[in-house]
Amino acid sequence: MKDKRRGKTRINLLSTKDKELIAKNRKRLAVLSLIIAYIIFIFLIDIASIIKNNNKRNYVLQLNRQLSLIKTKNMLNETLESAINKRKTLLTSIRKKIVIIDSFKGLRTAWNEKIGNMVKASPEGVWMNELLLQNGAVAINGNSISLNDISVYIDRLKKTGLFVKISLNAVNRKIVEGNTFYSFNLRGALDLSKNK
Repeated sequence: MKDKRRGKTRINLLSTKDKELIAKNRKRLAVLSLIIAYIIFIFLIDIASIIKNNNKRNYVLQLNRQLSLIKTKNMLNETLESAINKRKTLLTSIRKKIVIIDSFKGLRTAWNEKIGNMVKASPEGVWMNELLLQNGAVAINGNSISLNDISVYIDRLKKTGLFVKISLNAVNRKIVEGNTFYSFNLRGALDLSKNK
């Protein structure tokens, strides 16, 4: 055979067995090259799938972060809305209480006058210890120097027009350091037809 590149003639002196062995080795080398190329191709496909999966995983993690951020914002919005609603409820209840307090201011002046009239009705020897308002009735606990002063006090209370009925519930005689005085308990039903 002539080598065209160099212009030299080459003679192959190998035996057919050797020629077959060389041909087999060349075939093996070609098959081995194909197998190696296939393995490299499979390896590259695996690397590409791993990269793709990592990208998907990162994308899912990013979406999860965004979802948790949205959930947190929603919770904050709900908390804020709840606080606003509670504030509105509180404001309405405060407004209602202000109206009630304003109405009580008028009653306070009326009660100041009533209590002032009860105190003015007491004679010199009578003093009040306690004044209770219960179920439209006034209970007066007090002390007096004499029984006569208690009856004068009851008569004067009747004349004030504050009570429909006045009753003496108890009178107790007490002696403290040689001084005698009487503790008493009066109960008067208020005249509810008079607001002031």
